[in-house]
Amino acid sequence: MKTQTRVVVIGGGIAGCSTLYHLTQEGMTDVVLVERNELTSGTTWHSAAQVTNFGMNQTMVGLKTHSINLYKDLAADFEYPVNYNHGDGGIRLANTEEQMEGYRHFASMARGMDVEFEVIDAAECARRHPLISTDNLIGGLWDGNDGDIDPAQLCQALARRARKAGAEVYRNTPVTGLTQHKDDSWTVHTEHGDIDCETVVNACGYRVNEVGAMMGVHHPVMSMEHQYFVTEDIPAIAEAGHRMPLLRCPISDYYCRQDKNGLLVGFYEQDCKTWGMDGIDPHFVNALCPDDLDRVTDVLEGAFARMPALT
Repeated sequence: MKTQTRVVVIGGGIAGCSTLYHLTQEGMTDVVLVERNELTSGTTWHSAAQVTNFGMNQTMVGLKTHSINLYKDLAADFEYPVNYNHGDGGIRLANTEEQMEGYRHFASMARGMDVEFEVIDAAECARRHPLISTDNLIGGLWDGNDGDIDPAQLCQALARRARKAGAEVYRNTPVTGLTQHKDDSWTVHTEHGDIDCETVVNACGYRVNEVGAMMGVHHPVMSMEHQYFVTEDIPAIAEAGHRMPLLRCPISDYYCRQDKNGLLVGFYEQDCKTWGMDGIDPHFVNALCPDDLDRVTDVLEGAFARMPALT
C-alpha cells in the first residue's frame, strides 16, 4: 500500500468509484481509494439504479447526459461490459394541467442542452407502456434516453478504468482516523498503515458522518429507509416483445422499471423514516433493513390502481 499520494478517496460505492475515475480523467493519476469492506457493499449494490436524462435545470441535464454517454461507453467495452438497459424510455405521469405545463417547461429547457423530451397525452402514455391505466391521467413527459444499469458492475468498471490510468484501490482497508497538518495536508490512518495526502474525499454514503467526525465536521446528511419490491414474472411483459419503459408516478408516489420479466416497484414515501441516527453497526455490510409494509400501504393502493397487472 502507498504511504503517500495526492488524493485519498474514502468509500467504494458509486460516489467514490466515480470520483476516482474522474480524477484520473483530469490527469490526477497519483490517487487512491480505500474501502472498509468490498466495493459497493454499502447501499450501491441494491440501488434501483435508474439512469434518467431528466433534470430540474440545465446543469443537472448536462451532468446526466455526461453519465449516460459514459455508461454507454462502459457498456460497449468488450473487455469488461456493463449491463446497461439504455433507451428503454421513461414516462413521468401527470394528472393536472399544472404538471403538464411544468413538463413543457422542462422539455423546453432541455432542448437548450440538445436533449429531447416529449410531452405526450394519456393515450400515448398507455400505448408506450401498455400495463398502465389511463384513469385520472392527463399525460406525461417522455424521456427516450431513460434506462437502468447494474450498479455493482458499474462501480467495478469505473474502478478498473481508474486502475488502468494509474490509480490504486485498497479493499478491506477501514479508515481509523484522520490527522490534518498545519499545511492543510492530511494523514489517513487505516488498519493497514498510514497514507499522507494533499486532499481527502469523503464518499462514505450513509457512513459519511463517521468519517466527518474524524475531521471534526458534522455533515447535514440523514439516511432514510427506502423500500422497493420485485415481482414475479408478469405474462404481459414476457409477451410484449420489447422492454417496458420506466415509469415515475408523482400521482401515486411510486416508480417502476422492468426487472427480468417482472417489475421492480419502489415508493416515494411522504412519511419518511430516518436510519442510523444513533450509529451504524460496523458489521452492517451488504445488508438490508427489515420490511415495513405498513408505511407503503397507501402508495401500494395507488400503484395497483395505475398498474392492474400488479394485483
